Amino acid sequence: MIYPKIPVLLYHSIDKDSFQSGINIFEFEKQMSYLKNNKYISVYINEIDVKLKNQIILTFDDGYKDIIINVLPILKKHNFKAICFIVSNQIGKNNIWDQNQKNYQKKELMNKSDINEWLNNGMLIGSHTQNHFDLTKLDGVKLKKEIENSKNFLEETFATNVKDFCYPFGKVNNNTYIEVKKLYDNAYTTNRSRYSLDKHDPFLIPRVDMGKKLNNFKIFLKLKTFYEDIKFLKNDF
Repeated sequence: MIYPKIPVLLYHSIDKDSFQSGINIFEFEKQMSYLKNNKYISVYINEIDVKLKNQIILTFDDGYKDIIINVLPILKKHNFKAICFIVSNQIGKNNIWDQNQKNYQKKELMNKSDINEWLNNGMLIGSHTQNHFDLTKLDGVKLKKEIENSKNFLEETFATNVKDFCYPFGKVNNNTYIEVKKLYDNAYTTNRSRYSLDKHDPFLIPRVDMGKKLNNFKIFLKLKTFYEDIKFLKNDF
């Protein structure tokens, strides 16, 4: 069987500013229009159909407020669906994990009402831990709390099953991998490549970073060729 290569698209903030890990709302609209015009279909990870062409998975890390303001209307316009990874202890607060970055910009995160609106429109949420710590620097109880408590809180607060996990900063080691695997069905990295069911570990899902200005040819290269696949770096634990 020939397995399809599924681009799992990675986004962060979508706004009118130049946030370090985000893109302009007009650029995002252009990308979504490209996907729609080229007959891409958005699916969730458990909905992948090996017989279906042009499947994509849309993911958003951190849960920025602009996702509900700017992204949701565009997704609905194009009949796309997406998953957003939430930092449970920072709901309604801001991106404190970026404070040590150069050109830090404080960004508001979705509150509980925003997340309920996201879910009520057919979208999904996943866990991005409690506090967005680098999990490779934690162990024992602290590590388990970040991974487990975030899932429990999200499920209890929003009455939804949380089966997907995203590693903060894309950092994962053997201890983290083992703990995540106990509780979730899938986990996402920042490793580059299109996702293939026969090649990649479902707890180390690679993604295609779309958080920059891209012309249509560059989008084509990322989604339809081995451009991203050859940049895949296997985790070495």
